[in-house]
Formats: sequence, structure tokens, C-alpha cells
Amino acid sequence: MRLFLALTFGFLLGIGPVLAQPSLQDRIDAAAPGDTIIVDGGVHTGPFAIETPLVLMGQNRPHLQGQDSTHVVTITASDVTIQGVRITDSGKQLGQDHAGIMVKGHRATIRDNHLADVLHGIYVKGKDRAVITENRIEGPPTIPRRLTPEEARSYSDCSVSPEGGTCEVPLASPQRGNGIHLWNSVHSTITHNTVHHTRDGTYFSHSDHTYAAHNRIHDVRYGLHFMYSDDNAFEHNTFVDNASGSALMYSDGIDVRHNVFRNNRSQRGYGLLLQTMTNGRFVDNRLVQNGTGIYLENSTRNVFRKNVVAANYRGLRMTGSSMENRFGRNLIRGNLHTAAVAGMSETNEWEIDNVGNYWGPRGLLDLNSDGISEVPYRTVDLLGGRREEFAYVDLLAGSPGLTLLEEALRRVSSLDIPSIVDERPLVRPPVRLSGAAESTRAVGLAFVLAVGLIVLWRYSVIQHR
Repeated sequence: MRLFLALTFGFLLGIGPVLAQPSLQDRIDAAAPGDTIIVDGGVHTGPFAIETPLVLMGQNRPHLQGQDSTHVVTITASDVTIQGVRITDSGKQLGQDHAGIMVKGHRATIRDNHLADVLHGIYVKGKDRAVITENRIEGPPTIPRRLTPEEARSYSDCSVSPEGGTCEVPLASPQRGNGIHLWNSVHSTITHNTVHHTRDGTYFSHSDHTYAAHNRIHDVRYGLHFMYSDDNAFEHNTFVDNASGSALMYSDGIDVRHNVFRNNRSQRGYGLLLQTMTNGRFVDNRLVQNGTGIYLENSTRNVFRKNVVAANYRGLRMTGSSMENRFGRNLIRGNLHTAAVAGMSETNEWEIDNVGNYWGPRGLLDLNSDGISEVPYRTVDLLGGRREEFAYVDLLAGSPGLTLLEEALRRVSSLDIPSIVDERPLVRPPVRLSGAAESTRAVGLAFVLAVGLIVLWRYSVIQHR
């Protein structure tokens, strides 16, 4: 009895043993359906499993820390919301699809979270109507690897013993996960997220009727990558400084509107890459300073309107397997090489509703002042299929001699040279070219002029010897 009284008074006075606080997982397990759990700051060690419909609400950005072994948070219940937390340290096994948040329940809402050092950021697996908004997702910067001394010398901040050892080394892009990954999911909404240093920014597989808007993706492999995913819409997104802006494959009926694809400049640095795409609508997009603005392969019945394709190394590239595509009211100019069209199908049309595209001011004549030139525009591809046989031949693109020859051949339509003929080109730009694109175009023209002057000077010197 005395012991009981002593312990009782000790607890009341705060001098006795301290009762253990329930862990975050204990609180999640004890929640009733529809409860809201407030998590106030601090570090909470996972992994965590949510099997009840609830709201997990962070205050002061609490840190949910995984143990580098599996998903940090796994959601198996429907109608779960996670908001306002920091999530780190997922497992790094691609074969296990490790993720910061693994969603296996319908109607999940993932809002205003910061995910870092995770393999996949947010992975929605076979469930519908996810809402993913206002999150910041960063891929893992490094990963521990056991290296030989020879391998260690490849990294400036890594040294190991003669027997070898472990170092933190950068994780190669193919070994990273995706920022936002949807698999077999329909009617999801993805808005206002920032993703960088993952493998792909957004990746959709067998996922239809998705709406993605106002996302910013940079420093990844493909900013937008999807396969076998139909009737999706992408608006007002920015894909910048990636290996490639997009890779759109084996899908039908997509809408791509008001997006920016800029400075995607790897060897395959495409703004828009279409592979086996049908019935797509591409309207009012900006494709600027990429390796190639638009590339079509085996793609049919797509429509391109009011897009800016400017200041790219190559504006357009099309293969003979791409047919019945239509282009109208686009601004296509200031590219170092306008188009690579060897083998292109003649079924593609360069006007919509009797209105063509704007290719620049040269060679146009508008007698009736309707804004459409009576003189067709023709661009030729002198290098043609030689690019595939001799990769370095493309270095000639934009050279003074080749430019002069192409300009002359545009006026000789009878020659059998791969070309684009726009019968009704616009005499004025249909959309405004941004200042950045104009300045890049000016730099490109100045570079070509400088090379031409050097060639003429050297020729003059040789002649006077």
C-alpha cells in the first residue's frame, strides 16, 4: 500500500518514472476510421503502415525517417491523406519498387510533403483517383557501394584501403526511381509538384484519364514519360534541363497544352518525342533550346497547333512510319536545322483549316493581305538518311555552304530531295516568340556568320599566297 501511494504521489509530482509515449505507428494503429492524427515536428522512425482511412497531418514539418530497407510509408486503406511531412531514407531496391510513399489504396491524397533520399518518390500501384499535389520530390544523391581501390579513384572524395572499402558514390540515373510513378491507375490528379534528380520526373504505365498540371520537372532523364496510357491531359507544366523533355509511347488520345520544354540537350534531347502515338493534340506548347524540338516515329493522326518550335538544334524530325499528322499555325523558326525528314510520308499535312505555319519572313508574298503567302514554303533536308550512316555529318548543319545550297534548292521543287512543302505559310508569327528564344536565335546566327567570315578569310589568304 505504501509503495502504491509513493508511486502515485511521484507521478503527480513529476519525479517518478516517465510513461513511454506511444509511437507514431501506435497512434496510427489506434486510430478510428476518419480520424485526424496531428504530428508536431520531431523525428519519427519508420517504416509506417496505414491500414485505416485517416488524415495524417504534419505541423512544423515532422520527419518520417525510413531505415533504407523498404517503403517509408505504405498506404493500404482507401481515403487516406498525408500532408505536411518530410519523408526520407526509403530502401533502394528497384526490384522491390521501394518508395517514399507506396499507395495501395483508392482515393489517396498526398499534399505538401517533402520527399528526399528516396528511390521512387510517390508510387501509386493499381489504385484509382489519387491526388498528388504541392509536393517536392528529390532523388537519392548518393548510395554506399563497396569499391576496389581502382574504382575509388574515379571519385574525387572517395578513398579506400588497399583491400577495398565502402564509399558514398553518386547513384546513376538508371538505378534511381521515378519522382511520381503511376501503374494501372485511372482518374488521378497530379498538380503543382516539383521533381528533380530522380530517374524520370513523372512516369505513367497503363494509367488512363490522368490530369497533370503546373508541375516543374528538372535534372531527370525524361521529364514526362508514359506508356500504354490513354486519354491523359498535361497542361502548364515545365520540363527543363533534363536529358529529354518527354518520351510518349504506345498511347492514344492525349492532350498536351501550354507546356514548356526547354534546354533538354543530351544526345537524345527531345522536347516532344512521340513513339507509336495516335490521335494526340499538341497545342500552344513552347519547345525551345532542345536537341530536337519534335520527333515523330510510327505516330499517326496527331494534331499540332500554335506551338513554338524555336532555337533548337533541330526543329523537327519525322520518319516515314509517321502518317496523317497535321500541323497548322505553328511557329517553326530559328532552329539551326529546320527539319530532318528523310523518308517522311506524304500523308502528313502542313495546314489546318487552310492555314499553314510560320517558318520565317523569307520568300513570302501576300498579295491579298489575308496573312497567308501565295508562295509556298519549302524546306529541304540535304543530309537525309546519311545521318544514320555517318553520325558526324550532322555537324555540317547550319554551315554557310550548306545553308546557301539549301536556300537555292528550296526554289527547285522538281529535284528528288526530302522536303516539307507548306502550301499556305503564314506571313506573320501566329504566337509570340519569347525573348530567350529570340536571343538564342541571334546568338546562333552570329555564330554561323562568324564561321562564314573565318572561312572566307582563310580562303582569301590561301588565294594570295
